[in-house]
Amino acid sequence: MGTNCQQRFWRELDQLRIHATYAEYYYERTIKTDRIINMILAIVSSGGIAGWAIWNQFQQTWALLVAGSQVINAVKGYLPYAKRLKALGALSGDLESLFIVMEGHWFNVANGHLSEEEIHKLHMQIKEQRRLIVQKHVGAIDMPHNQKMMDRAIESAKSYIVNFYASEE
Repeated sequence: MGTNCQQRFWRELDQLRIHATYAEYYYERTIKTDRIINMILAIVSSGGIAGWAIWNQFQQTWALLVAGSQVINAVKGYLPYAKRLKALGALSGDLESLFIVMEGHWFNVANGHLSEEEIHKLHMQIKEQRRLIVQKHVGAIDMPHNQKMMDRAIESAKSYIVNFYASEE
């Protein structure tokens, strides 16, 4: 593959594909987890009331379940988890948009239509945009790394690269 600047640009493109996919997977998993929690809370709340009426000998247990689910429902919006859901949705979309922009520039980079300096400037602009996107959406939000999801994102990015750029690698 071409010059050092072209190679760095390509690696950045590849890394951006991985991180956009990782953010998307993380967002999808967070939505799924949120739905499960909401369903469990709904079942415990309504089922707990029915259970309380049916099984009198477990009244205390049912009362604790209902009270606990109500407390979780009340504080759920204030937990970092709710912020993570919102941040990941925006992060995923913005990283995907940035990837599409960068992929659009790849044609000029790969075909030598840009000088080393122009490629470098473009690369640095995109890196800065990515940094700003992450800072804007994630900031200080706690987002534990998930290696299994990252491995899936890497495999998905490899598949994307093979499907669209196999002859350029």
